[in-house]
Amino acid sequence: MASSRKLAGLALVLLLCMAAKAMSAKAGVESYSFPVFNATTTASLVAATNTFVVGPAALLFQPEADSTAASINVSEGFLLLPDTVDVWRAGAGGGLPPAREASFNTSFTVESSATPVSFVLLLDRFPLFNSRTGLRGDNGSAAAVPDTNATDDGLAAVEVGAVRSYEPESPDVGLNVTVTPKGNRAVAVWVQYDAAAHLLRVYVAASGELRPSGALIDARLSIAGRRTTQTAMVGFFAATVRYVFLGVRDWDLTVDRLDAGGEKRTSWWVILIAVLGSVAATAAIVTLVVRYFVSRRRTRSMEPKQ
Repeated sequence: MASSRKLAGLALVLLLCMAAKAMSAKAGVESYSFPVFNATTTASLVAATNTFVVGPAALLFQPEADSTAASINVSEGFLLLPDTVDVWRAGAGGGLPPAREASFNTSFTVESSATPVSFVLLLDRFPLFNSRTGLRGDNGSAAAVPDTNATDDGLAAVEVGAVRSYEPESPDVGLNVTVTPKGNRAVAVWVQYDAAAHLLRVYVAASGELRPSGALIDARLSIAGRRTTQTAMVGFFAATVRYVFLGVRDWDLTVDRLDAGGEKRTSWWVILIAVLGSVAATAAIVTLVVRYFVSRRRTRSMEPKQ
């Protein structure tokens, strides 16, 4: 009974967080802000590994979490926004070059003690469940051969490349910006994509310092041409989901909104909650979401894990 009440309370937090996000959105821009990742803020995020998807990710913070939740916390995986964000809109004939492409700005801080953490722009769907190559791909890294890389001595190494999590279906997709701390200071990171100029800039500084005038990485690329879908899942990847919780803070993201009329699509779980109305129904939805994703992943592959 206590567990049910706690789940209901968690579901209510999910609703409030998502409603607050919707009310704070400005015309033409979608903004997200997470000062820390904890049991409250992750109520509006999703965790995903090679075998499970958990929404809301706050379930992984519950003291009564079972062995499945514990295994998710120590598995390589993603911490993602629950909604996809706009990337581009199709041009003439429904393809490339795009009619419109979204610019974005994101910033976050990586703790000095953190293992490598990647800011990722995925496709509009989760990677293949129980993939033989896992989420890192055949080459054993979170990114393909980097488009570019650079190191700020004593602070961090940064690599910009593609995501390998969709192998063998789609070996190189999206965007992966991997940050590896190199010193004893937390690292502030700014990633800016100018869609009009097709430029990606990455800046780094010690936490608490202003963004430097010069970028560590200044790369010319077109995200719309990197085998991306028109909308994308966005978040972080690390060797364990727990490392994202502990190693990343102060995440802010602003993305151009490309929907006609400037109106952002509403999350499907907000629609369900609005229709059903009660906290009890909300708790049931959250429970159902978790069970649905877990059962779906289990049925995708009957091969035993090694």
